[in-house]
Amino acid sequence: MPRKQPGVFKYSTKTGRTRWGYVVDAHQDYDAGNRRQLRRGGFDTQAEAAKALAHAKRAIETGSEYFDAERLSFIGYLEHWLEALPSTSIRERTLSDYRNETRRYIVPHMKNVRLQKLTPLHLEELYRTLSEKGGMNDGPLGPDTVQRVHRVIHKSLVDAERKGLINSNPARLAQKPSTAHSKKEKPAWRPDELATFLDAAKHHELFPLWRLAALTGMRRSELLGLKWEHVNTNAQTVRIVQALTTIEGRPVLGTPKSDRSWRVIDLDDPTNEILMTHRRAQNELRELVGDGWQEHGYVFTTPLGTPHHPDNISKRFSKFVKTLDVTYLSLHGLRHTHTTQLMAAGINPRVVSERLGHHKVAFTLDEYGHVLPGQQRAAANAAAGLLG
Repeated sequence: MPRKQPGVFKYSTKTGRTRWGYVVDAHQDYDAGNRRQLRRGGFDTQAEAAKALAHAKRAIETGSEYFDAERLSFIGYLEHWLEALPSTSIRERTLSDYRNETRRYIVPHMKNVRLQKLTPLHLEELYRTLSEKGGMNDGPLGPDTVQRVHRVIHKSLVDAERKGLINSNPARLAQKPSTAHSKKEKPAWRPDELATFLDAAKHHELFPLWRLAALTGMRRSELLGLKWEHVNTNAQTVRIVQALTTIEGRPVLGTPKSDRSWRVIDLDDPTNEILMTHRRAQNELRELVGDGWQEHGYVFTTPLGTPHHPDNISKRFSKFVKTLDVTYLSLHGLRHTHTTQLMAAGINPRVVSERLGHHKVAFTLDEYGHVLPGQQRAAANAAAGLLG
């Protein structure tokens, strides 16, 4: 929606009636190009709109929340809720996800619904629409994404109910979108495909990064946020304490994904050797570049010492994989490959879960339990053995 000059404005309804409204910058301390605006309409006179505008300005200037609850649209409330979230402990990446999901999946379908008129039927219709044609080219939107949309709506309405803007949370009463079809085998390479990839990539400048990803299951953000101070080649371990992600297209250094993501990962002998060789090569490059080198301490950097842009790393991986005679896989697929191969090798699921930084062992079993070798046959034989 284009920006309007703050103040009172006049407009005509579809029926030709004259109405008045106002526009006010919601946050005066934002850069001019990024300010969010509150727009309210439906006033019978210019004086009413001016009075409401003055009220809104005072509320914003004093830091108090302003809501004309009866007139407030659901989308208007969502925008205000998103603006207020940075003052909480929410991660910047999570906030960015909330904003993207609101902009892409909620705003186009809920523009004409007022907050106090929102019902469970509205939400169920939204979930159904997204599930049927909310994806690319009007195709189905994945169940996991629809679930995320539901979580954003539910969380925002919990706050609306707490603040007395609504009597009850309609998201609590709406039938949640189904996840029945969201569980599917994650794409991963067979051991021979992984070996083919690693052999072909051994002379590529990103080989140490790809090798570490394939043999530890580290997330892209964890790989790019890794610094040499977190690597102990004597103990053959790396510590995950930070992550480099992208938020609205720009790299941002932050904390790992969850509490369980803070972990220490053991390295195999060859991978440890590759990291040591990579460090020596990086030191030589630093001397060669001289004053042009920008020291940040990262393990994986550009030729000038700066951290890689996460999106560029994914693109370069995909481009390289397409040159090989292996199943196509994204960079994140190396994480699935590592997990799948550990489970198939019979490694204790708790160890796998700790290595990957999963929030629960149950999640590891739920997502990858299908690759455990011979579990069904062993169970059948055990049951028969009880009969003597």
